[in-house]
Amino acid sequence: MKLRLNNDQSILKETTMAKELTYKEVWDTLSNVDCSEHIEKKMNLSYLSWAWAWGVLMEHYPDATFEFGAFTTADDTMHDAMFYPDGSASVFVTISIQGLKRSMWLPVMDNRNNAISNPTSRQISDAKMRCLVKCIAMFGLGHYIFAGEDLPSEKKESGSADKRDDTSNPPPSGESAESKEDVVDDKFIEIVETFIKDVETVESLEKFWTDNKDEFKKLKTTSEETYNTLIKSFAKTKADLKKETEDE
Repeated sequence: MKLRLNNDQSILKETTMAKELTYKEVWDTLSNVDCSEHIEKKMNLSYLSWAWAWGVLMEHYPDATFEFGAFTTADDTMHDAMFYPDGSASVFVTISIQGLKRSMWLPVMDNRNNAISNPTSRQISDAKMRCLVKCIAMFGLGHYIFAGEDLPSEKKESGSADKRDDTSNPPPSGESAESKEDVVDDKFIEIVETFIKDVETVESLEKFWTDNKDEFKKLKTTSEETYNTLIKSFAKTKADLKKETEDE
């Protein structure tokens, strides 16, 4: 009886270890969530609603928890933000998912991403929720938004579906699957390159992407290298436009 108990415990231990969640599994799950329909705009900033982001996290990992940093000043006063000599402040948060932890920090900022001196409780509260969303992004959800790239990536599932479609509709005789890479809409590429060169605002850039999303998806199918090059140009142009706005 004792031997059987030990064997059962060993099997239970091995089963438990096999089911331990990994950072990669969380990343693969959350980074494949399409956030494009939930990106909100405020001035020149793009962000996700904390309620939506937390809701998505709960759908996949309902046992996830978060904890904001608390700080004590010299007079033993407790604050939910760290204050600096110039009066500015930062907030901190840690998210735990089944023992996996990520931490993030964020200055209390205005709509132009400038640090606020002597922020109000409302400004600190807003910064905390923005920091929470940013920390969730560290696990994969909407991470590309914080990379200065407001352009969604294709889901892996969509890629798999495309491959299935390709096998169900084989290319004509004498035409290899690889030859599809050469079928690029040169006119569309020319239009995109010209637009990127002449665009003057972030809003116009993002609207162009939204209005031509289907064309970009088609381009990714026919020439992924060209697609990636254009996406990098979009990201660089957006970053440059934001910098110009901040310098004004």
